Amino acid sequence: MLEVDPALLEQRRRLGLDRRDEMWEGVLHMAPASTNEHQRILDELIMFLGPLLKAAGRGVLRSGINVFDEASSSESYRIPDLTFVAAGREALFAADGIRGGGPDVVIEIRSPNDESYEKLPFYAKLGVREAIIVDRDTKQTEIIRRVGDRYEPVAPEADGSVASEVLGVCFALLDGPRLLVTDTADRSVSSAI
Repeated sequence: MLEVDPALLEQRRRLGLDRRDEMWEGVLHMAPASTNEHQRILDELIMFLGPLLKAAGRGVLRSGINVFDEASSSESYRIPDLTFVAAGREALFAADGIRGGGPDVVIEIRSPNDESYEKLPFYAKLGVREAIIVDRDTKQTEIIRRVGDRYEPVAPEADGSVASEVLGVCFALLDGPRLLVTDTADRSVSSAI
C-alpha cells in the first residue's frame, strides 16, 4: 500500500494484526498470519538453533524482529522469520529491532507467493552475510552467501546438504519431507525438523 491511512495502522496495531507488517521504502507490505506448518518449522528451528548458538558462543538468534535500513530516505524495514547476530556484534540490537547495520544471517521460511526472494536486495544492501531460505512445503534449503556486493547461492555438497559458514550448521533433506539440521562442529548434535 502506497497511501496508508493512519487509522488503519492504528486499528491493525490495536488488534495485533500488524505483527508481520513490513515497510519497504515507505510502502506498507501486510503479510498474512503464518500457517501451522510454517510456525512448526520456525518453532523447531528456534528450539534447536537458539540453545546451540548460545552455548557455542556463536551469537544471538531472535525471531520476528525488525531489521531497519537507516540509510533509506523513507521508513524501511523487513521482518525475517529468524535473525542472527554474531558474538561481538550485539550492539546492533535496539529496543525496536536491528539498527546500525545488518545482522549476520537471516532465515526466511518460504511459503507460496511470499516475498522472501524480493527481500534479498534489502539484506545485501545492509551487508547480511547469509540469507537462508527454507521452503515450507518441500523443506529444500537454499543458502545465499554475500560475496563482495552481491549474493551467490551456496553449492550443495555431494549428499545434497548445504552448510552455513556463519551459523556453523548444515541443512539436509530427509524423507517425509523433513529437514535435518546438524552442528558442523559436532555432527552428533542434530535435529530432524
